[in-house]
Amino acid sequence: MKKTLKVFAAIALLLVVYYLLQLLFVTLSAVLFISVGVSAGTLPAESLELIGEIQHSSENTALAACMVNARALGIFLSALSMLFFIHFTGFYKLRWGLLRSVAPRPLLISTLLVFSSMFALNIFVQWFPLEDNLTDIFSGLSRNALGVVGLAFLAPLLEEVLFRGAIQGALMRLFGRPWPAIIVAALVFGIFHFNPVQIVYATLLGIVFGWIYYRTGSLLSVIVGHVLNNSLAVVTTIVFGAGEEQAVAESSIGITGFLLFALLSLYLATQLNKAVPPVGEKTEF
Repeated sequence: MKKTLKVFAAIALLLVVYYLLQLLFVTLSAVLFISVGVSAGTLPAESLELIGEIQHSSENTALAACMVNARALGIFLSALSMLFFIHFTGFYKLRWGLLRSVAPRPLLISTLLVFSSMFALNIFVQWFPLEDNLTDIFSGLSRNALGVVGLAFLAPLLEEVLFRGAIQGALMRLFGRPWPAIIVAALVFGIFHFNPVQIVYATLLGIVFGWIYYRTGSLLSVIVGHVLNNSLAVVTTIVFGAGEEQAVAESSIGITGFLLFALLSLYLATQLNKAVPPVGEKTEF
């Protein structure tokens, strides 16, 4: 019991620190950008009073642009800071072994598995009345250069180090079995997104990531898959905008697509299972 409490206390500490770092850097970035805008005369002096509403969109175009820039810079800086925190506190040591080599075939199969699972799950979640609270924020960040870097590359790196490397690794050592560790880490991953539609989607995709990490023993395969997932989401938002997924998902094309991608995912999972040796001492837990 003492060991269990210690592990979950460590997990809670990681999540609290990550949340506070995001809040700190986004707020400081907002103060910076708005202060510059006020000094330049492009924003009214009372704009600084809206810092407490940083997560909400603004009718003022200039202020809204500042908010987007603030979120982009804040997410970027908080992700870097969190990576350093994880490393220097020993929760997960960042080293070249983090990207331990994976044979080309398992890497290709795992990437395709993430790709097919992503499409199947994206259709699946559209069948439920789940609210998306972050559509406007994600759309704004997708049109910001630093936001794209943060969303598509840095966030996947950090989240895999945090949720798979540190949290799933700690749970694996606690439980001594893969599936409880994979499922609990995926649930934490989903819930921490604080967005109803993403809670379901991220939890289910987190199970896929967790199983791939367990089977390959390398974060490289899940980082590549996570970068693919986020990059496609960014590109789709830029090209097509948001809000069209539900109509497609509820059509016959959506249902057929879900079945095809779900079956393909199952097939790829069996192929990955065959392509990698049994899990042993080399797995990085």
